[in-house]
Amino acid sequence: MEDFDRKTEAGAVAYFRDCIKNGDDKGALSCFHPEAVYIDRDGRELRGLDQIAMAMNEICRLKLDIQGETPHITLVNDLAMWMDQWEMTGIAPDGHPLHMTGNTSCIMKRNQAGEWLWLIDNPFGSAILKGGNMV
Repeated sequence: MEDFDRKTEAGAVAYFRDCIKNGDDKGALSCFHPEAVYIDRDGRELRGLDQIAMAMNEICRLKLDIQGETPHITLVNDLAMWMDQWEMTGIAPDGHPLHMTGNTSCIMKRNQAGEWLWLIDNPFGSAILKGGNMV
């Protein structure tokens, strides 16, 4: 496995994507802050590492390749807002090709070791909003 500098936002994201591609669910889970929230495609919030572990297991077992566009990153002290467009490709267990795209909107937090971790991971961005909810 490649050596990633998780003390940079881009290095942390590259490591996470590499874990997914190689089916390393434990490595992918290590990218999340202990108080993290992962928002799935239906808008459900998976809170804490126990719930997020189930999602990472499902994603990593597919060993999908994830490519992302150049991100927009905004930093405030030990917090970073990361936004990008991504594309995942691979083969489903039944042999059919998989292709997904999305727009990530997430918040990362630097831990005491200086590594960037997901605090809020919303890989589907505003797509989780289901019309008619204008306020």
